[in-house]
Amino acid sequence: MKYCKNCRILYSSQAAACPKCGIAEPKREGGQEQPAPDKEEIRRDWIWLVIGVPILIGVIYLLILLLKSLGQ
Repeated sequence: MKYCKNCRILYSSQAAACPKCGIAEPKREGGQEQPAPDKEEIRRDWIWLVIGVPILIGVIYLLILLLKSLGQ
């Protein structure tokens, strides 16, 4: 099975391109197919996104508050 990174579906490894979007899956050096990301890797990426973005916003907010308090 191949994994389309564009539309995120699995399709037959015998197909030359994704049946949904038509984009051909690029191959690695040496002619090997790229492995599909596992569910744990996708889950880990989402967790970092859900936790990381609010933390980044909080840090920026704290820096702004610090700069305002030093400016007074």
